Amino acid sequence: MRTIAMADAATPTRSGRPKGSNKEQTLARLMPAARKLFAEQGYSQTTFKDVGKAMGMSHAALYAYFPSKLALYIACVVDTQQILLPRYMEAIVSAESLKQAITSILMASAEAHDSDSTITGLLAAVPIEMRRHPELTEPLVEENNAILTALTTMLTDAQLTGELASDADPMDMFNAVLGSGVGVALFQYGLQAGSLKNSMRVLVEILENQFFAQQE
Repeated sequence: MRTIAMADAATPTRSGRPKGSNKEQTLARLMPAARKLFAEQGYSQTTFKDVGKAMGMSHAALYAYFPSKLALYIACVVDTQQILLPRYMEAIVSAESLKQAITSILMASAEAHDSDSTITGLLAAVPIEMRRHPELTEPLVEENNAILTALTTMLTDAQLTGELASDADPMDMFNAVLGSGVGVALFQYGLQAGSLKNSMRVLVEILENQFFAQQE
């Protein structure tokens, strides 16, 4: 047992908040709708009008929840990370080794993707969106990136205990390990074919040195 320190279809448009709903219920519907649009259309091409249409409300009514598209995007990224974080933390805490933890994290990502591919579509595009739209960088950096904190802490601890042979910077290891998984997921998202879990198992075989036949 490991321990770690933590730091669809559019409905008809109508004005105002959906009748009979409260803020929490509306936000619970709003986040997936916005995530789908940001994932498929990108930050610049997604408008409040698009999100309002997907929600069945006027785009003006969205200002009751978010003051700007930027604020909605940041909230959407944070909300999406929170979908993955419990899966990652369970993988880290329950694993008996770093190798097992990394395998479990990659497979947890695949399971999340197979249940909702817009998770990959949104999060995989964040670095590109930050380069294209510098105004996103500061608010995204200011948000506590719990996934980054959890995984870099796990890798740093593994170096200190001698479980890792690599002396690479934890951020470089994070980029390599998680980035490889994101890359596989992004291909799957683009191709829209098959189950990501099957492709991710191949990546796990490569990481565990089980992909190539042993030479005599």
